[in-house]
Amino acid sequence: MDKPISKFFESLDLPFRNIRWSWGARRDNLLLLRTWDDEYRGRTKTVTVLREPSGYKQSESYGLDERIVHLQALWGGELAGYTVIAMVKDAGAHPREIKTYREDVVFSIKRLSVTAEGAIVAELGELVPVAALKAHALTHRTEAGDGLFPIEDSARSGLSTDSYQQKIPAIRAWLIEVCQAKGTVTYSDVMNRFGLSFYPLRNAMSRLGHDCRNAGEPIITALIVDKETGRCSQGLFDEFHIDDDILERQRCYAHWAGQALEPTQEPPPAVPSSPSNEEDLEQRTARFTQVEVRPQQRAFREAVFRACGGRCVVSGCDVPEALEAAHLLGRSWRQGHNSEADGLLLRRDLHTLYDHELLRVTTDGLAEFDARVADYYREFHGTTLRNETPR
Repeated sequence: MDKPISKFFESLDLPFRNIRWSWGARRDNLLLLRTWDDEYRGRTKTVTVLREPSGYKQSESYGLDERIVHLQALWGGELAGYTVIAMVKDAGAHPREIKTYREDVVFSIKRLSVTAEGAIVAELGELVPVAALKAHALTHRTEAGDGLFPIEDSARSGLSTDSYQQKIPAIRAWLIEVCQAKGTVTYSDVMNRFGLSFYPLRNAMSRLGHDCRNAGEPIITALIVDKETGRCSQGLFDEFHIDDDILERQRCYAHWAGQALEPTQEPPPAVPSSPSNEEDLEQRTARFTQVEVRPQQRAFREAVFRACGGRCVVSGCDVPEALEAAHLLGRSWRQGHNSEADGLLLRRDLHTLYDHELLRVTTDGLAEFDARVADYYREFHGTTLRNETPR
């Protein structure tokens, strides 16, 4: 295996919708799925393309959603379906990792069917050289499945239907009312009120959260909590880097009540956009530390901000509102790693890349970007970090 499977798909003009969670890709009438070698049955020449949805972990839901969309389209026929079968490193791992796969050929899919256990399998046809795939797809058609598509609406992807999208304005309006009452709701409350199953709910929450962030608002989905713990799921941190959901709810209450949060200090004076002296650093530090965070985080943010001279160590950005103090990989505020040596000051988008290991810092103090994002950040690739502290 010479390249990641995402690059293999790209080379066939079938880029993944999302590198982290896509299990296949479609372009026009050509659909290529990734499947696993341990789910291939040589006697029947079939491979599982979808186990029972309930057998997947929540962390796999985005990939599961997209797979259901792909299979529903393939079930209807009139598509040229294919699969590349990958060898898994550890069949018990979640998420699974690919050990290797064949880059020279793919299997054609004759048709989809359902097993007695409820899994969907692909009946495989001939091997097709990848060099001939586009030509083969001009004449190959996967047969339509028997009867209705076997996955119930409750498990279908929110990405495949407008139903959850049409409900987003009503969900938002309802949550604003909850804000004004300074309350919370549970996941089941939202599902029952708006007739959503788990996967569309996840998609709706993601969309609502990103709409809030794009509008410069607090993340209103922080009001949706677990019934037992009264806290938000890990997804609030994973997607929006919010690790204090209680504080985020307070920000929501203040924002939608038309009130401002009580400042922790006197508002700093206006500052020029291009600071050049120590007084300017003090003023920008005041702006930076005025952003509401949990108490134990405030000292860490200020220490990192000062240590890095108030500038992103990669891009040089000096706008306090655009900067975040990122914990170095392997260090956590929960374990007391809150000194200036435990962090880097990064522009917000670079912080996200760093947390997802798409931006790395070498032992020589150079910024390196993963190939998946390198084209978008080529101006910073290979640059030397601006602070002098070894990272």
